Amino acid sequence: MSALACAALVLVLDFAWSEAAPKDTSWELAVPPPVYGPLPAFTLRDDRGQPLETGQLHGQLTLIQCALEADAHPRPLLRQVREQLKADGVPVQVVIATSRDSTVLHPDWQPLRDSGRLLLLVDQRLQVRGVYDSSQAPATSERVIEDARCLRSCPPP
Repeated sequence: MSALACAALVLVLDFAWSEAAPKDTSWELAVPPPVYGPLPAFTLRDDRGQPLETGQLHGQLTLIQCALEADAHPRPLLRQVREQLKADGVPVQVVIATSRDSTVLHPDWQPLRDSGRLLLLVDQRLQVRGVYDSSQAPATSERVIEDARCLRSCPPP
């Protein structure tokens, strides 16, 4: 009889655990995106096409789109990301990098830059914290938004 009671108890507990609400992960620490190094030297323009000095980016999150000269306007993906982050209370500046000078980039980034698809997330200290392929929307926009939110609220590395 006790074996039957134990079996029934196991079945009830197994059912209860399988039907439990999703676990609360609010206690888990978010891991900030890695530091890829300092922002390389680029010829920068704001989203209105005005020249911009790298020092003007200090103290704010910045998305840098490496564009081809003929396509030096923010892409819809960037507008969508900026709007979502603004709604979330995470200010981010959008900047276009149009130079094709001798800026030295990581070899993995070069093909993205040459095709005009390189997107960088730069933190308040001018460190590159995210490297994305802008042609991979919506996955890219979700990842950029998640990384930018974390840089705004995660503890510093």
